[in-house]
Amino acid sequence: MDRRNVLFGMGLAAVPPALWPVACQAISSDRSPIRLGQSAPISGSLAQVGIAFRDTALAVFAEVNAQGGINGRDIELTTLDDEDRPERTAVNVKLLAAEHRVVALFGFVGAGAHRAGARGAAEEGLPYIAPVSGSQELRSGALPWVYNLRAGHVDEIDYIARHTRQIGIQRVSLVSEYNSQGWELRDALIAAFEARGSQVASISSVDHEGSRYSLPGAVSSVLVRDPQAIVLGSDYVASARFVEAVRRVGYTGLFYTLSTVGGGPLMQQLGPLATGISVTQVVPFPWTASAQVGRHYQAFCARRKIDPSFAGMEAWLAANLLVDALRRAHEITPARLAEALDASAPRDFGGFVAGFYSNARTRRTPAQVDLTVFSRNGKFIK
Repeated sequence: MDRRNVLFGMGLAAVPPALWPVACQAISSDRSPIRLGQSAPISGSLAQVGIAFRDTALAVFAEVNAQGGINGRDIELTTLDDEDRPERTAVNVKLLAAEHRVVALFGFVGAGAHRAGARGAAEEGLPYIAPVSGSQELRSGALPWVYNLRAGHVDEIDYIARHTRQIGIQRVSLVSEYNSQGWELRDALIAAFEARGSQVASISSVDHEGSRYSLPGAVSSVLVRDPQAIVLGSDYVASARFVEAVRRVGYTGLFYTLSTVGGGPLMQQLGPLATGISVTQVVPFPWTASAQVGRHYQAFCARRKIDPSFAGMEAWLAANLLVDALRRAHEITPARLAEALDASAPRDFGGFVAGFYSNARTRRTPAQVDLTVFSRNGKFIK
């Protein structure tokens, strides 16, 4: 009998025989994987974002696992496809909790991220970590155990208001969907622009994906007010159709959009018409070589054979911060992980300081928002 078996036998001898199965189960569970769950669009219109986030997070966890994991335990991420449909997200939360027995929900992407996802996490008693959403509901403190990484829509709108003011734009219109997110953007836009003495020329709504029933009315209501710039706040399909329609009738002003709208899918949908659209970003520029954070991320992408992207950068930051919290947790349960997340200090990734926060009181880093522009060659530039 080798030394390990002798020690195991000595330890088991101190346990009453009736409890041997329980003791053995406790010992073996120390090596069981740490299970995380994600609901994201792996198919459908937002698949590009969901896949980039999932694949990057998996690659981060694979590197951690190769170095021994968390006290010998591997990190596993189970991703269920929700096609960016909140009703599917709600079902996925139930499956992840009941069947996959995850200790936390991580990296939800899309509309479900601030509706079914966070509310389902609260019902299941699970931490809800790094949703790809700017919703103010997730930053209000009303929902327990929500841990945001990115700046919110209010921060992005405020940045656009400051930028337009600096370049002399006085009249701005908003086009968004007629739902809670659209109303949130409306209120943020009015507050940010009026505080700077600028005029909100008009606020128009389109339905999901900009159908032919809502698009003509939105176009005419915007054009009659002659804005110098238009902020796009609807989903990327509706935003693309609006840009096509308003350019077709001669609008020559500027467009701004938010990070959750103006990613690669919008650029692909619009093609050359995307040129010149300004997009707020809430993570570092993935292709920069001037900042250490960019060089670290690019080296990671090269090792893992992953294409750099904004979604990938966000996942890389979030996954590394989550690993830090897992290492600090006294034991891996939802409650203990939440305690570790609450106690987590921001981390300097090399010129970019990031950390999780639940609301304004727990935020320990300033809102970090930047502006990028779609170039003629189909790439983002700063």
